[in-house]
Amino acid sequence: MKNYRRSINNLLILVFVALFAAGCKNIPQDPTNTPTMSEEEMMQAAQETAAAILSLTQTQDAILNPSPTPEPTATPEPPATATSALPAIPPTATQETLPYYSVGNKSCLVKQVGGGSQAAYVPFDKLYIEVCYENQGSGTWDANFACQVTKNDGGSTSPERVLLNKTVTNGQKACFSFNQNMAGHELGSHYSTFALTDSSGNILTNGYQSCYWTVE
Repeated sequence: MKNYRRSINNLLILVFVALFAAGCKNIPQDPTNTPTMSEEEMMQAAQETAAAILSLTQTQDAILNPSPTPEPTATPEPPATATSALPAIPPTATQETLPYYSVGNKSCLVKQVGGGSQAAYVPFDKLYIEVCYENQGSGTWDANFACQVTKNDGGSTSPERVLLNKTVTNGQKACFSFNQNMAGHELGSHYSTFALTDSSGNILTNGYQSCYWTVE
C-alpha cells in the first residue's frame, strides 16, 4: 500500500511538471512580443488542469479508502402455514328430558309357597308371586302408589291390591307380593295380570305385567 501511494504522488508531480512545461512554452522569449495564448485559452487550460488533479485525487482516495461491500439484505421467511386443520369441536349433547311418570324394566317371580321356582307345578299348588317395576321417570312414586290384580287365570290371587308404602325415585325398583291360592286345576299354562297405579288409582303407561306358570 505504501508503494502504491508513492506511485500516485509521483504521478501527480509529473502531471504538475507537464502542465508547467506546457505553460512555459507559451511564455514569450521576448517580453516585447505579444503572448500566443488568449485569456480564454488560459482559462480552459486551468480548468482542464484542475479537473485532472481532482480526478486523480478521487481515484487515489477511492483506492486507499475502499467502501465496505454492502451485505446482502436478509429475505424474511414466509409465515408458517398450518399443515392440518384444527379438529372440529363436537356439539354439546343435550340431556334427554324424562317423562314425569315412566315405567322401565319389569320382572315377575313365581315360586311354590314354602319352596322354590319350578318348571311346572301340580294342580292346587299354592304359589307366591312378586311383581317389580323400575321407576324410569323424573317423578317420585309416593307411598300411595299400588299394584292391583286385573286378571286371574286358574285361581284367586290375594290380596287384590298392594300399596307401595314407600317412595321410589328414578332408577329404583318397587316390588309387590301376592299369593296365588291355587295354581290351577287344569293342566297347561296359566297366568295372572297386574297393573301399577299412581296415588289417584290411574294405571301408568306400560304399567301392566303378566306372570306365567305351568301346571302338569
